[in-house]
Formats: sequence, structure tokens, C-alpha cells
Amino acid sequence: MNGGRDWQKTEGDYFPEWLRETAAQLVNPVPALQEVLEHVKTADDKRMLGQTNISWVANTGTLEVHNIQRYAVALHQDNRLLFYTYGFGWGAEFRDYASFHGRMVARTVNVGTPQITAKVVTLEDLRDVPAGFFDAGETAGDAQPLQTEPIDEISLRKNLLQTSAAAWPSVQDGPLEGNVTTWIVIDRKGKVREIDGIVSENSAMNETGKDAVMRMQFTPFLVNGAPSQVLSQFTLPFKTSRPTGSEKFDSAQTYFERGRKVGFPSAGTGSPYVLRAEFELRNSAGEIEKGRYEDTWLSDLQWRREAWFVDSHFVRSRNDEKRYRLSEGQQAGLLQMVFRMLEPIPASDTFQESDWRMKRDAVNGSPVVRVLTGYESPDGKLDPVQVRSYWFDDSGLLLKTHFRGIETRRSDFADFAGVEVARSIDVLKDGNLLMRMHVTEISPAGSFPYSKFKLPGHEWERIFTGSHTIDRQFTDEVR
Repeated sequence: MNGGRDWQKTEGDYFPEWLRETAAQLVNPVPALQEVLEHVKTADDKRMLGQTNISWVANTGTLEVHNIQRYAVALHQDNRLLFYTYGFGWGAEFRDYASFHGRMVARTVNVGTPQITAKVVTLEDLRDVPAGFFDAGETAGDAQPLQTEPIDEISLRKNLLQTSAAAWPSVQDGPLEGNVTTWIVIDRKGKVREIDGIVSENSAMNETGKDAVMRMQFTPFLVNGAPSQVLSQFTLPFKTSRPTGSEKFDSAQTYFERGRKVGFPSAGTGSPYVLRAEFELRNSAGEIEKGRYEDTWLSDLQWRREAWFVDSHFVRSRNDEKRYRLSEGQQAGLLQMVFRMLEPIPASDTFQESDWRMKRDAVNGSPVVRVLTGYESPDGKLDPVQVRSYWFDDSGLLLKTHFRGIETRRSDFADFAGVEVARSIDVLKDGNLLMRMHVTEISPAGSFPYSKFKLPGHEWERIFTGSHTIDRQFTDEVR
């Protein structure tokens, strides 16, 4: 660019979206800044783990096929610098800030999935520039610069040519109707060149949906009279059926809620209780030591969970609308794991039903239903990072879990106020015993002062975000 003249030299007939977005995020991390600032005034504002997360949604799709687009801006609370962003045609993670003339500039920018990492290796003052460096000769630039224009889905569909319907496969589990949604980039000839971020109410539809979208053809999109690449969201409805003679399973949420009610007293009959447990594991010196856990529950609005190990202490509590969290000592993270192992079922507002698959299985020779999300190889090997799995018997009792390569086995069930509580829980990794928990007492709760459930100065807000880099490990528990 020189004055009012803008030119571009194009090599090739297509500009990859990852390259465009990476280049744009390096110099303009929040496009349409004024529009974003207007949304921020009324957006959902959450604070957690040293971050301020601001998010909102916009309606997209068509009148017949409704959809939404999510937006977010996350800032570091201590210095207010950008942590990550995402929106329509933009989004990145920003790291390694350094000052340049008093302005903080991210020297590492991560974009897209799979992730592209761009690093700023040189940022210095512009000194001597050769004469004519910014001048463009008459033949230096293309007459039709190659650019990518974000457009809405309604405008996109106006250029869609007739296409064959997708042949949706029958599915063993998951919703039978819903949408497959993706981002697509269409080149100057109207051909779909890229698909990014396939999501749907049933992941078994993703590959068929992807193939159907890739076959679509559009009339070229014109910008200022010239064909242009475009970026847009596309929503493809699906409708399918179960295979003939297949077993019908309940939804994942049904198994989770039933399992919670029959096996966990805080979700059972509503009887106040005090539960105490001990656990054994190795300290930093490799010696086996005992830790303690205590759960006092009066109601959904008044409870306190607490654990101790060596010199570490971890507490979560609630008193009416206020929640509290106290974390002390080097082993506090391990005590969080103790909380999860004792109450491992995820909260219903922290997962997508379409992510889960059900099948018949067995635990110690007993028939169960396995509820799983994540990758499983054809020979049944579970991915140690992605897979989360829960095994429920026919009464709804949770017998076994698998989470990030850690397995729990629950046994020695005993009744308390109509709830079958597991008194023994073994925690294993790679088949080796990592921790053993034993419930030593569960009894009706007496009266407690309000002060037991308050931790002044340690107020905490339960937040879940499944859309970006925040770790889900300890944010999807009910309590």
C-alpha cells in the first residue's frame, strides 16, 4: 500500500484460510473492534484461574435451519493482556508478550486446529527504506487480488447450486435428528476448498456431513464485481434411524443422572449426612501416607467438602448462593483428584450429548452399559488422553470409570438412606494401584452453624467453558 493505492501479487489460485487467519491475527487480533466492544457491554463475564472470560453468541443459519456462532475474548486478570479470542473468521491464542515502545506485543500466536504457531522473530524500528520500496508499477499487482471475504450463511446459500442429498448412516446411539455444522472456504470458482471444525448433535454423522459439504458447488461470489473467495458457516440437517434389531439405549444424561441418584448421597433422597473417608498414597519421598476426606451435606445450597494430605488442604463449600474454594500446599492438586474420584460423574451442563456412545459390556462378569466419549481403536484400546468412560450396572450403580488414563473401580456398596454408597474405591494407572480410598463413616448430619460453610476471602465461582484452552479436568464436577 502506498497512499491510496493497494496492490497484491498472487501466486496460485487459492489462498489457504490458515495462512490468511495467521497473518491477520499477527497484526489485528480483534477485527471489528468497535463491534466487539459493544457486545462486551452485555456479554457473559466470568473469572477463573487468573483469567477474565467474556463470551456471547449470535444467531446464524436460516429461518429453516437455525444455528448460532460463539464469540469470546479472554484476558489475563493481572495485566489485562489478551489470552485468547475466537469469532467469525478470527481467533487465536497469544503468548510470550514483550514490550515494544511501551506497547505489549505477543511474540507467539497459535491459530486454528490443527494448531499453527507463528513466532515474531524480528520487531524493530523501521530505518532506511530503499527508494520506491512502497511503489507499485503498472504490472506489479494482480487486477483481481486474491482475498477471503466472510459472509453470512443466508447469503452463502443464495449461490448454492443443486446438490445430491446425503445418505446418512443408521446409528446405534445418539440423536437421530439434528444438524452438522462446519466452517467452509469456497474459492473463486465456487468450489469448496476447506472444511474446518465439524460439529453435530451426533458425531457419527460428521464424516457423511463432511463428504456432502465437500461435494457442493456454488456460483462464484462477487466482491466489487470480481470473483472472490468466501468464508462462512454452513449447517446441514440430518435425519437417520437405528439399525434393524439393535438395542435402544438411554441418553448419556439419563445414565449419569440415574447413577448419581442411586449411588451418591448428595443426589439421592435428600437426607443430610456426614461422610468421612481415608485414602492411601505415596508422598514426595515415596513413602505411603494416609489422607483424610470429609463431606458435610445439608442440602444443595449448604455443603462442605474437605481433604487433607501431609501439609496440604483443599476445601470446596457452598452457603446459599455463595461458593468458596480454599487450596493450600503442594499436594492441593492431588486433593482435587480425590474429590473427582469420589464424585466422578460430570454435571449435565458441561457436556454435549452427541459426544457420548453407549454399548453393552461387562465388569467382573456382571453385565453393564458403558457410556464413553473419545477415541477407541477398532481392537477396543482406549485413548489415554481423550477417553472418558463410565460403566453402570442395570440398577444404575457406577462400577468403574476411565478418565485421562486413570481408572477407578468401585465396590463394597452399602445402603445409606436408600442410596448404595461405594465404601471402597481403587484408583489405578496402567493397571497399577495408585490410590486406595475407603469410606470409614456415613451417618445422618446434625445441626451445624452457618460459619462451617463460609470461607471469607475465598469466594469462588463455578465456571465451565468447553470451547477453548481452559482445562476441563476440574471444572465439570457438580460440586
